[in-house]
Amino acid sequence: MIDPYEIQARLFDASSGLAEKIGRDIGSYTVALLSVTGSGEEEVLRFCGSGSLVSVGNSAYILTAAHVWEMFESAVGEGLTLDKEDVNHRFFMPVKSIMVFGPKDIPSWGPWGPDMRLLRIPPEYADKLRKVKKFYALTAEIPELPNVNSLEVWLLIGSPTEQSTRTPKHASLTMNAIFATIRSNYTHDGLDYVDLNMDATFPGIPKRFFGVSGGGFWNVLIYGSEDGELRWILTLVGMACWQPETTLVRCLGAKSIRTLISDVL
Repeated sequence: MIDPYEIQARLFDASSGLAEKIGRDIGSYTVALLSVTGSGEEEVLRFCGSGSLVSVGNSAYILTAAHVWEMFESAVGEGLTLDKEDVNHRFFMPVKSIMVFGPKDIPSWGPWGPDMRLLRIPPEYADKLRKVKKFYALTAEIPELPNVNSLEVWLLIGSPTEQSTRTPKHASLTMNAIFATIRSNYTHDGLDYVDLNMDATFPGIPKRFFGVSGGGFWNVLIYGSEDGELRWILTLVGMACWQPETTLVRCLGAKSIRTLISDVL
């Protein structure tokens, strides 16, 4: 059994590689979204935001913010990032092939939204994605965590705009998993929300979180297994939707994102 204090020491010791491994694991469920307009020499890429790859039943989806999807209104294609080596981002899907689910009437994408969408990925594209990415099984019930001696941490992941390099023809994006603390929990019109404090003082952390919209908010339970190795359990518990302050990000909570399941079944 490994004491939680020892786990915490390893987590924040860069030489252990633990935080990087967890970040890469979460990153395997995460994509940055780019709109594609025009074609050939007239093709233009635009970075729109972030999203999580999820599955509901046998179908594959991208969970993202409604205001991110609005940027695809005039696009012909949607581009997804695959991993950090895939700097050309050539995985594209025709926008017309994507079915969209979510709240029909959104007065604004400000404090309360509800600013969320599920984008159904056509099966032929989902099959290709599954070879290089993971899909988180989004179930109506929030999974119960095991009762083990563990360390619980929270991570928000997405692609911050200030850490990307973009031209009309090329995009090089950084996926960043950022430790967060919960400031407040809210309930509004039957949906749950979580306000996160983001510590921007650590090296490599952005000062603003534009581009993280639509990114996943994850609970990570880290524990010592019987073989003496550290393991972790990932639970998707929200999605970034609004940033009212420099170091505060509001997320739709675990119950809110699961209300979308009834739309697709």
